[in-house]
Amino acid sequence: MRYLLAPGNNSLSHLVKTIAIRDGLLKQGHDILIAVSRRRAAFLESLDIPYAILPDIQETDGSGFPSVEWFRRPRTIAEVIEAERQLINEFRPDRVLGVFRFTIKAASHLAGAPYDSLTCGCMFPGSTEALGFARDERGKAAQREIISGFFRYGGLRISQALTSFGLPGIDDCRRMLVGERTFLWDFPEFMPLENSNGVLHVGPIFWNKWPHTSGEEDAPDTAGRPLAVVSFGTCSTGRVKGVERLISLLGGLGYHVLFTGSGSLEVGARLAAERWLTICEFAPLDRILPRAKLLVSHGGQMSIFEAIAHQVPIAVIPFQPEQAHNGVCLENMGCGLRLVPGQQFIGDSTVYMDALTQKRDSDIVDAIASLSDPRYALNLRKARQQMSRYRGVMEMVSLMEQANE
Repeated sequence: MRYLLAPGNNSLSHLVKTIAIRDGLLKQGHDILIAVSRRRAAFLESLDIPYAILPDIQETDGSGFPSVEWFRRPRTIAEVIEAERQLINEFRPDRVLGVFRFTIKAASHLAGAPYDSLTCGCMFPGSTEALGFARDERGKAAQREIISGFFRYGGLRISQALTSFGLPGIDDCRRMLVGERTFLWDFPEFMPLENSNGVLHVGPIFWNKWPHTSGEEDAPDTAGRPLAVVSFGTCSTGRVKGVERLISLLGGLGYHVLFTGSGSLEVGARLAAERWLTICEFAPLDRILPRAKLLVSHGGQMSIFEAIAHQVPIAVIPFQPEQAHNGVCLENMGCGLRLVPGQQFIGDSTVYMDALTQKRDSDIVDAIASLSDPRYALNLRKARQQMSRYRGVMEMVSLMEQANE
């Protein structure tokens, strides 16, 4: 069978999920093509993976999360859909899988190709959560209206592109993430959703072949200190406000800190020279987390689920509402906590770091210290058991093959 896999290009996490699924389908003898933006092509080239180039609405501003700019120009959306349709007509796949991609559902329909989607629960239209806010947290109603308004705006702009192709409009941009089958890479205990036809939890999609230099980052010499991993994913760049202070506090608590951020995050020279700090580009979390006592994360689900798999408590400092909501989900399960409360988000990631800078050192230290409470270990063990019921890539491969029988 022939499969076209098209990830959203705002995060490498979407691309590597696609690579993991590709690897599973290749083992079954299928013909696979991954389509990425020009910017992401170098990553696939480094892994010797063939690819096709497609434009992406994410390229309008390069944002690591859905933004107003992604949806502002219906003509650009239509141009992306047309490019996708041309590729589908050329490759003629038996099935198309979109991974957090807002346009390829329309292109698949126009080309007559069956379309499935892989996404997360909080981006499913059935979710009514106020992203990043806990139950009864102040500001929740306002945040729900802000986020709902954004989804409606995206739906309106996409609709203008859809109608230019003679397709019906939509009222919520998340409807473009719903396929004939919609696969969710989280699990229901983490992000509860009402039952919906065609929605299937496959569980976390793990991929542990990140390029990195073998050496100290595999097993840093912690000199007897407990290991804390500080990981901010693949979207953040430069010197992120508040991170150096956080790392210094962890060092003061006696941790050896492994700081990773895909090679684009920076710290000052004085801090970088500390013997208890290791900085690396891509950290192999599957090998490091078994030794770790703590993960401080932006709230990306790949790192969160890797930490749960190794029963490591998680402290979250997000850059956007989906990540903030992952922190809420961790708190609900008793597996971690947010270092900042819910914030009203209108497109500016600094709102979270600004909230962190307003917290006293003692409050941050106390929050981190609380994660050593034995209740977290018990809850993490339970969450790992719940998560282990899902087969991730194996389930994806099986379901995609069944659809074409």
